Amino acid sequence: MELASFLRPVALLAGPAAVVAAVLLAVALVTVGDGELLTSPMVLASSSALLIALLGVGAAALAALARLQVEGRGAAGPAIAAVGSVLVAGGTWATLFVQPAIAAKAPDVLEAGLPSVVVGYAASYAVFCVGWIWTGVALVRARIVPTWLGMMLAVTGALAIVPGPSAFRLLLLSVVATLVARRLVAAVPGANPAPVAA
Repeated sequence: MELASFLRPVALLAGPAAVVAAVLLAVALVTVGDGELLTSPMVLASSSALLIALLGVGAAALAALARLQVEGRGAAGPAIAAVGSVLVAGGTWATLFVQPAIAAKAPDVLEAGLPSVVVGYAASYAVFCVGWIWTGVALVRARIVPTWLGMMLAVTGALAIVPGPSAFRLLLLSVVATLVARRLVAAVPGANPAPVAA
């Protein structure tokens, strides 16, 4: 079985899981007070859905890497996107498991701020964004995806650096990554070929 085909089911979860994460977070922001937000079941459910979305995004990066290699193209962009996805997923894991415990047992620590954590988040998102911008451009240059789809991947990759809750900043990229994953498998020689239009 070709690697892109193997990763497809996981990659197809990215968009739907990100939509669920964003909706749950929006509901939590409207219904839960600031003091209980980090320990809210809605926020924990949102973080769980976002972690699933990031697994899908990482699978899409690996599928893009495999597809570019099949085409004999460089795969540095998807490799960086995969590493960035792992780094951002690590931050989401911390949001899901570490941050609620700190908020419950030592809220003063969160109020005082954790500068090294902020730097780590920013660096993770920088790697993530560079990887997805590069992947979008590489997929277009290799003519694996339509120009509009590759550019959407690059643009949503760039937008992911905008500060805000992760569920909102990753929503568009996750949906586009799902569309790209569908196209990557459809474009594999011998697997239901679909014409690529500009």
